[in-house]
Amino acid sequence: MNKIKEYKEPTNKIEKGLMYLQHYGVRRTVTKTFLKAIGHDQEHYSYRKFLKAHPVTEEELDKQRHTVFTYNPVISIVIPLYNTPENFLIELIQSFTAQTYPNWQLCLGDGSPKDGLKDIILKATGGQWDDRIVYKKLEGNTGIAGNTNAAMELATGSFIGFTDHDDLITPDAMFYIAKALNEDSTIEAIYSDEDKIDMEGKEYFLPHFKSDFNLDLLCSHNYITHLFVARADLVKASGGIKSEFDGAQDHDFDLRILEQCKNIYHIPRVLYHWRTHPLSTADHPEAKMYAYENGRRAVEEHYKRIGVPARVELDTHLGYYRTIYEWPDTPLLSIVIPNMNHCRDLQQCIDSITEHTDYKNIQFVIVENNSDEPELFDYYKELEIRTDINAKVVDFTKDYPETKGDFNFSKLVNYGVSHSDGEYILLLNNDTRMINENAISEMMGFVRRNDVGAVGARLYYGNNTVQHAGLILGLGGVANSQFHGSGREQVGYFYRSTCVQDLSAVTGACLLTSKADFESVGGFDETLAVAFNDVDYCLKLRAKDLLCVYTPFSEWYHLESISRGLDHDDPAKKARMDKETEYFMSKWKDVYEKGDPYYNPNLSLTKFDYSFE
Repeated sequence: MNKIKEYKEPTNKIEKGLMYLQHYGVRRTVTKTFLKAIGHDQEHYSYRKFLKAHPVTEEELDKQRHTVFTYNPVISIVIPLYNTPENFLIELIQSFTAQTYPNWQLCLGDGSPKDGLKDIILKATGGQWDDRIVYKKLEGNTGIAGNTNAAMELATGSFIGFTDHDDLITPDAMFYIAKALNEDSTIEAIYSDEDKIDMEGKEYFLPHFKSDFNLDLLCSHNYITHLFVARADLVKASGGIKSEFDGAQDHDFDLRILEQCKNIYHIPRVLYHWRTHPLSTADHPEAKMYAYENGRRAVEEHYKRIGVPARVELDTHLGYYRTIYEWPDTPLLSIVIPNMNHCRDLQQCIDSITEHTDYKNIQFVIVENNSDEPELFDYYKELEIRTDINAKVVDFTKDYPETKGDFNFSKLVNYGVSHSDGEYILLLNNDTRMINENAISEMMGFVRRNDVGAVGARLYYGNNTVQHAGLILGLGGVANSQFHGSGREQVGYFYRSTCVQDLSAVTGACLLTSKADFESVGGFDETLAVAFNDVDYCLKLRAKDLLCVYTPFSEWYHLESISRGLDHDDPAKKARMDKETEYFMSKWKDVYEKGDPYYNPNLSLTKFDYSFE
């Protein structure tokens, strides 16, 4: 089993450089070093360019001020105060009084040991009290949970949200929340993108352009954070903030609220500026070590509430968590492998599993297709008489002789699944090799949840670069893997390459699903002989509100298409690819017009590393 390594925050420039290398690879590290030498920081520089290209103009803000909504909910923002620096508090309040949507309420619970914050609030509002600000001096400091709950009692709005006492919101933050609620009255919770702001309030950096609601990503780490608001009745019925989760209280709260929500809306705009300082987990995550243990417990409690048998471990990186499922049994898994010739490749694929896997209840179903190598048929016979494994070979061309000479991956998969005996199906290419012994049990943990339709793994080329880390619709064309071509050691944008998450699709080269779900959507679309049949299958599952989960903790090598060659090298294959692409895009036109819900529209569709557009 893989062990969780002890995490140590970089303490010098060399260590920080190595950490950057791990995230972004050699090319970006060299570029960053050069830019820094000439007085630029690449990440700050890129975001400055982004902000310049996407300005919020005074004309737009004025237009928002004059917008008349049909529904004008009061949005209450709850803030616990405790010895808040005067300049931070003034800037926070003024970020509210500058809002283009006027129906907000600021609920301030002050647990500071000294008086005087009320005078600062008055100073922030120009000497005249704003009735939308409700202030209460608490009898004592009851910690972040107690102070927040006391402030929450002041809230009278239809929606309630939270900010930290030293952060800022953009002038259009409340407007975009109200706009979303007017467009869809069934929304129960809303969150936005965010970035960081320096101590002086001048430099914006490290934007977090988030996924739409992503349950498995939220269990991997609290990607939602700010700005988050939810329906007031849900918030008040929740019991508020719990002190036993201090440091991760928002993660616990978000999970408890969102478990009850069916309509969770994500605004793909930065509406929140998270101020960083030496004691903030926004900048120095090691400053609050207790928070990560509380975060781990928060996720584990989530699984207990929803009745899923799982424990949660701290991941290698602070603030990230790994779910280990503890299902009581091991149902039969059929591994379906279409195959033509390449005896050695098939043998290595099977041996990598039989010799190492910790999941033992496996059946191999080899789908023979037009092979002519004598040694392969000898191997087939050997497989079927072995007593140490459960394997059978089914001959597609024998049952369908009219297909001889053709290649239709979808037909081969459907044929293989129809001859399988397992409750679950792992579709596997013959050019894959299992790396870690728990690769299959890791995937089986997720697929057994009622809300999951498919599970994909992290696949590498032979040179240890990423071949697959989950598919993004529209990336590089129709669909491609996020972080494609990055180094195996690279963790990617907000660790997205190396943490569990929901995505629109995963590759059919290593795809786990239940046989019942496979049959319920009609299996693979046989019109798609080669191209995008796996994406099509995943989208059919998504249409039934089933999740497609990517787990990086299941690792495989994938040598990519050694069995049939590359389509672009053959004119006939290229023509077929073009035809199938046209069919696929027509079939899923509405989905593509909306964009991939798990990929932020502010990110590039031509680069695989989550670069900003």
